[in-house]
Amino acid sequence: MTDGAQHPTMHAWPPQARRQRQTVMFADLVESVRLFQLDELGTTQRWLGFVATVRDGLASAHGGRLVRTAGDGLLMSFASPAGGLTAAFALHRALRPFNQGQPDGACMWLRVGLHVAEVVDDTHELYGAGVNLASRLASVAQPGQTVISAQLRNEVVDAVHADIDDLGLRYVKHLDEPLHAHLARPVGTSGAKPAGALAAVAADLRPTVAVVPFVALPPDPEHDALGHAMVGDIIDSLARHPSLRVLSRLSTAAVRDVPLELPRLRQLLGATFLLSGNFYVRGQRIRLSAELCELQGGQVLWAGSLRADVDALFEGQDDLVPQLVSQIAQQVLAHETTRVHSLPMGSLASYSLFLGAAGLMNSLVRSDFAKAEALLQHLVERHPRQAAPYAMLARWHVFKAVQGWTTDRANDAARARSFALTAIDADPKQSVALSALALVRSHFEGDLEGAQRDNLLAIEADPLDPYAWAQLSGVQTMRGELESACASAAQALGVSPLDPCRYLFESYAAMARLAVGDHAAAAALAHSSVRRHAMHAPSQRLLVGALWLAGQHQAARAAAVRYTALDPSARAEAGSRSTLHCRDPWRLGFSQALEAAGVPAK
Repeated sequence: MTDGAQHPTMHAWPPQARRQRQTVMFADLVESVRLFQLDELGTTQRWLGFVATVRDGLASAHGGRLVRTAGDGLLMSFASPAGGLTAAFALHRALRPFNQGQPDGACMWLRVGLHVAEVVDDTHELYGAGVNLASRLASVAQPGQTVISAQLRNEVVDAVHADIDDLGLRYVKHLDEPLHAHLARPVGTSGAKPAGALAAVAADLRPTVAVVPFVALPPDPEHDALGHAMVGDIIDSLARHPSLRVLSRLSTAAVRDVPLELPRLRQLLGATFLLSGNFYVRGQRIRLSAELCELQGGQVLWAGSLRADVDALFEGQDDLVPQLVSQIAQQVLAHETTRVHSLPMGSLASYSLFLGAAGLMNSLVRSDFAKAEALLQHLVERHPRQAAPYAMLARWHVFKAVQGWTTDRANDAARARSFALTAIDADPKQSVALSALALVRSHFEGDLEGAQRDNLLAIEADPLDPYAWAQLSGVQTMRGELESACASAAQALGVSPLDPCRYLFESYAAMARLAVGDHAAAAALAHSSVRRHAMHAPSQRLLVGALWLAGQHQAARAAAVRYTALDPSARAEAGSRSTLHCRDPWRLGFSQALEAAGVPAK
């Protein structure tokens, strides 16, 4: 029985429609109405010629396709974020010939937005919120620019795929929440990286080994985590060799899936040797094929296959990693080394969860930051005797305070201390636990002597821990040990060339340079830190003061506006966010510079 009303017919998806993860690009012709009014026929001919260029080869050359044109806009899709990004740059270049011979006012420019998301693709159209987001990102771009989402930013590598600047949060039409946007430019065109100061690395004559996370064949997310975990264990072992220098895992992970020439890898990583490989998992058995390559000449020094049991590997009872480390050391240095097992998590699923929580926390977007705490709380319930999630929770509360988000500083201080001590109790020799306690001591308690001791213990446990090196630099700066502070900051930068948290280490390096009076270098480092992560309030603060002290007063005032917008409770007074009420001349001068640039005094 029916009520006689007419109901719309619900149609099934057409057979060609499929939901899949794609990189979505929207390109918009700037001021199209004005251009067509200026010269309708000429503009139409030039635009159609450009569209034909895109359709006939540009899109497919980068693993994508032109989905449709919408008058003055193009919608495109790509299989990978890297492909979409290189296509965006190619799109801007392909437009140049169509502007030849035209006056400035008649030139065509594109604004391009890129986002990666699950969308419905029925061959002739894309559907979903991700398409709208790509369009909104294009609206943020200036003529000739490409703006990407935070999701896409997390899947490409700065200085490898593009030079990437963090634009912070941007409000756009029809969206209640702001978008976290990033400006992407072809590598080497931004001119934003400071010369010298950014690349400062302590003099070190030891050969440097870069270990790239192993690739699972066939690809599998769970097995992928195993590849990262094995490499973490190998790096921990190699780092203990007195004659080897090893890069951090996060720096090398950034280049795993990027096809780069060996000289370019050597330039990016500053490494002498590269260990890479792939592995197969069948049941509980794993077969790893690896090779050690000398980067300058491209010579393969060693290649071989090893087998292991997956469970035994995680329990530290299998010889795969010791055998591989021994091979590396013999080839590079002609003697053996031993393995120290220190995986952050005891299972593949938890390891992946831990890495995800770290990424959310370092986004410094408040909603993501809150999710990170929930994930870490889940992890400590699942693994009550693992040190790493407790240490990360301690850092979480410190980050909350320095970002100006705390409403109860005493409670955050107490919880941070409790989590750090629990981490120490779980593993008193783990670097992440020791460096977390050091951070709590220095920030919440003003215990510089204890913080220095714990950071040194963390470095002894893991010489590759950039957090410990950077924090040691901060403590040494506050204690007036300025030469040592600069050296420790250089060590932090030296072991983390492509680390996602490099913005944090650059922030500490900028503070050390401020203290020694090298204001230009401090401003360059702070600017690089903000370029990498515009949501990090301490870096914004350092940039304001460094610019003012370097004599760049107009730039300092503009930076102060951005800083106080990010952190409305910010004050220029020394020690306003810390128990450290340091009266060193450089600190007083820095506070005066902040106030002069426009940061409220108290």
